[in-house]
Amino acid sequence: MRTFLFVSLMALVSLSAPAQALTVEVVGEAALTGAVSYAREQALKDALQQATLRGGAQISSTQLMEHGVIEQDEVRVQSNAQVRDVEVLWEDSHDGVYQVAIRAEVSSQAMCPGSSQRYRKAIAIAGFGLAQPQQATYGRLENVEQALPRVLVNTLNGRGNVHVMDASRISLYQDPRRAPSTETAQQRLTTSVALATQLGAQYVVSGVVRDLDFEPEEQKRGFSLLDSVGFGHKNRQRQFVVDVFVHDGLSGAMLFQRSYHTQGAWGERPDANVGFATPSFWRTNYGDQVKDVLTTVADDVGEVLRCQPFMARIVKARGNRLHIEASAGAGIRPGDKFQVYRTGTFYNLDLEPRTELTDMATVVTVKQVQPQFIIADMASSAEHMSIQRDDMVIAW
Repeated sequence: MRTFLFVSLMALVSLSAPAQALTVEVVGEAALTGAVSYAREQALKDALQQATLRGGAQISSTQLMEHGVIEQDEVRVQSNAQVRDVEVLWEDSHDGVYQVAIRAEVSSQAMCPGSSQRYRKAIAIAGFGLAQPQQATYGRLENVEQALPRVLVNTLNGRGNVHVMDASRISLYQDPRRAPSTETAQQRLTTSVALATQLGAQYVVSGVVRDLDFEPEEQKRGFSLLDSVGFGHKNRQRQFVVDVFVHDGLSGAMLFQRSYHTQGAWGERPDANVGFATPSFWRTNYGDQVKDVLTTVADDVGEVLRCQPFMARIVKARGNRLHIEASAGAGIRPGDKFQVYRTGTFYNLDLEPRTELTDMATVVTVKQVQPQFIIADMASSAEHMSIQRDDMVIAW
């Protein structure tokens, strides 16, 4: 049996005049099934998404054809716009729907220039800390620290535009409750850079699960004997709050930080052995809401890295030949060209180390692509150019 996958080219579709900023008014909606504050947050998010689409969008489609029959036909829409100066015009709720009207200024973003989009960037996803471990006892969700990052690994790898490595057994934060504010810049540099160097990753994703608890009114109610035998309240609202961080693997600098929040109905018995990201977990309303959030996390991580340059570390330099820590899996092919940069360290006024890249005005050409590294040649010798191990090649 042969299966064919057809993927259309990404197209830029102008939904409004994309060359300049424009002011739009939109109304966002959300189902009012739980706390009003949560419904308001979701309605505002819906309004912001509508506003960004008014500034331009990318539309991609994927068709899976088997025996001449389309088995899967998926269309994804991604905005190319930035929203600023948001003003809430009015808010209302009726018939179980919360509405928020906003006025915002929307401007389109340029597509990423250069050749960096041709290559799959290497990402390591570390373990996610659990800020309140006792909250995970209901449903036995203690495995969230490793199961959550593995969901992100599978989701991002399934999209094919990045190469993601599972580092879920490694934690970057000793005290998840206070991460990352209590980590000094130098500690963040050490942990993320060390992990990136160890795994050959360009970026490191980490995070902290802040809240798995039930709504305050559910906490006050407590769990009765009926709950324990499966006849109690079936729609306890459970929270899910996670912070996500993206660090540059070369410098340790934080590129992205965001908190995500959702809630859903949890009807399992307190002693049920469900586990995080198991089939039983995904069948719950709570698991369904969490899945949506993790999809959004994957979208955001992919977007923040989309326009970052592709970088790879030089592991050996001798004569006019360089061995570079990259592979065919990154989409590199013989004949591809990269710029060479020398790495160095300087110290700021607080005596904190900073990584500096110096353009050597030298281009290397890929000659061989091996499973774990590539070989590239340059016109001058590495000794003459003072190029050495741990320097970088970059495609902008």
